[in-house]
Amino acid sequence: MGRKITMTGRNARYVEHRGVNATPDNDREIRMEGEDAVYQEYAYGQAAQREEPADAANDDVAVLLAASAEGVAALNEEEVIEELRPIFFNNENDARQFLKEIAGMQSNDVTDLVNRWVEDKRISDYGNSRKGALWVILHKAGLYTKSRQNWCRRVY
Repeated sequence: MGRKITMTGRNARYVEHRGVNATPDNDREIRMEGEDAVYQEYAYGQAAQREEPADAANDDVAVLLAASAEGVAALNEEEVIEELRPIFFNNENDARQFLKEIAGMQSNDVTDLVNRWVEDKRISDYGNSRKGALWVILHKAGLYTKSRQNWCRRVY
């Protein structure tokens, strides 16, 4: 039997975190009921073991690992910017500035900033993109953790 997921709530969410070597469990049925039901699954693969050199080359390895971790974080930011560009009239600089400004902001301040940028015509209002698509992108990236209902109440 393959994995079967049934969600009945309007705001029900399924969140899955997988590591590089993790394989999904496809042999169960998941049923979620309730308006705000959330199912979170975490499965992280084990990193491949390798022997480290015992001399001064360890410092080089640490530098390389740190640089690769920064590259992964930058890639994720780039993906978010690519998703944001259409909402910012394809202006990558505005999308970058927006991300920089909302870093560490409280949720109410984020929505206030969105309202100001919509008024300034820096964020598109086409098809209510500021209410739907923008929330989805920011929520998926973990930059706005409140509910969509809260977002729609605050963004006008």
